[in-house]
Amino acid sequence: MKVLIVDDEQDVRDSIRLLVNWAEFGITHILEASDGAAAMELIRSEKPEIIFTDMKMPNVDGIGLLQWIETEAPESKRIAVSGYDDSMFIRKTMKHGGLDYLLKPIQRGELLEALRNAVSSWRQAEENRRLTIQKNVEINQTKPVYWDKVLTKTVSQEGYYRTVAEELQSAFGWADVRECQLVMLLTDPLPRAMMEKFGHNPDLLYFLMTNICNEILGAAKNGYAFKHTDPNYGIVLLCTGDLASLPDKLAAMNEALYRVLDARFYFACGATQRFPDRIVAGFSQALQTARSVSFSGDGRWIRPYVETAAPAEKRVVLAEYSESMIVAVFSGDRQRIETAVTNWMQAIGQLQAVTWDHLKYWRYEFELMYNRLLEKLDYTGDNPPPPLPRRLFLLEKDGSISLPEWGREWTEALMRIAEALKLNRQQEHNAIHAVKAFVDTHYRQTLSLQEIASRFFLSREYLSRRFKQVYNENLSEYIERVRTENAKVLLQNDQYSIAAVAEMVGYQDGRYFSKIFGKLTGMTPREYRKGLVDGG
Repeated sequence: MKVLIVDDEQDVRDSIRLLVNWAEFGITHILEASDGAAAMELIRSEKPEIIFTDMKMPNVDGIGLLQWIETEAPESKRIAVSGYDDSMFIRKTMKHGGLDYLLKPIQRGELLEALRNAVSSWRQAEENRRLTIQKNVEINQTKPVYWDKVLTKTVSQEGYYRTVAEELQSAFGWADVRECQLVMLLTDPLPRAMMEKFGHNPDLLYFLMTNICNEILGAAKNGYAFKHTDPNYGIVLLCTGDLASLPDKLAAMNEALYRVLDARFYFACGATQRFPDRIVAGFSQALQTARSVSFSGDGRWIRPYVETAAPAEKRVVLAEYSESMIVAVFSGDRQRIETAVTNWMQAIGQLQAVTWDHLKYWRYEFELMYNRLLEKLDYTGDNPPPPLPRRLFLLEKDGSISLPEWGREWTEALMRIAEALKLNRQQEHNAIHAVKAFVDTHYRQTLSLQEIASRFFLSREYLSRRFKQVYNENLSEYIERVRTENAKVLLQNDQYSIAAVAEMVGYQDGRYFSKIFGKLTGMTPREYRKGLVDGG
């Protein structure tokens, strides 16, 4: 949460800053402005949730600022701070959305109470906004999902439009449409702010974005924005109507998305096509444009279709670097992982551009490597293996991809697997050690590999393999050896018969006991006992 303090007196700003333990209120950023005009710029760029403002300031005064905020940032919570106990100021503060009016010199108790109320009010309003959006999503859930499926097939399958033409013409008024243009709104990779806010609920993000796009497209006959059923393709705009104004509409969409979501997005366009015969061709062109979008942060958010594509640059293949990453992960050494990832990042840095097509391919390769690591992991612990991270690539606010940040994301993802492997090895060792201890103390019981595996919640095959790996001996052989060693001790007491000794070490069949004993010692139990007597 951010707070903005607006006052032309530095000592007043300092006083407010020092009187509050901001962390207690969940406030992480404290911004300052010396007049209303500077405050407007900060509010546009930083979108603070709480605003303290003086009443009398140069340029734009407090009343002017409150009036502007009421229109441009109505969700923010405003508190007036003034040296004037003026009823007109107080009345206008309340009229334009102010929550409180504090008099200078500021009393700490009054300041904290006003801030507490403002934070509480903002959180309640934010929760109400969330519930409203969720309710709208639930109410409109069925219809958009249906159109998502129908329109995905329409832009992807030749001839499909004819099977649903009457339905689409009725719903969208496309009976007289003769031209169309397909546009992809790229939602992968997502801007950082979007991933942090909607990473666990992407459906809500798509709902907001398609609503914004459709609002700017206007009447349904002008086109429709929908979520492609393949998440790789994000949001698709099937645009009809006045296509000459489409670039302006796309720019307006991006500004609206920025106002609501604090992020801009790339639009990849196809050329104008005949409707409905060339819908699929139009989508193919938009996809071709999307594949060439480079994340350079040059401000070119809307990419037109170019018929002659630039020659493809030699592809950098992750597979050539993945072996060193895998070896580093199994070493568990952070420095080795960082080095392996840095080598990959340096190879990426040699490219002239990092494109959408690159990222799709690298995501596929990374998933293969990640799953390969998990396959090598015999996971028997209570904790599940770490899931594939969602944040493989993140866009900065200017639409660029930061290679250092990308490297950190991948390093942390691989470190999580390395730590899971380490924990897994510890759990494996503990489990196998517990099995060995169990045999040492329960050898008198009837023991089978399946019964022991079930007791320790392990598979029979896994237990057999891991016990041999850890102790260089099969579990069945170890059970025989433990029983034989204990039988040797019991045979020293001639009060026990051979059959009794066999039963005491876990064998119900005396002849089978003699066979195992002979295999391990080279003599029968009777010969072993006789040797003890003769030797004694």
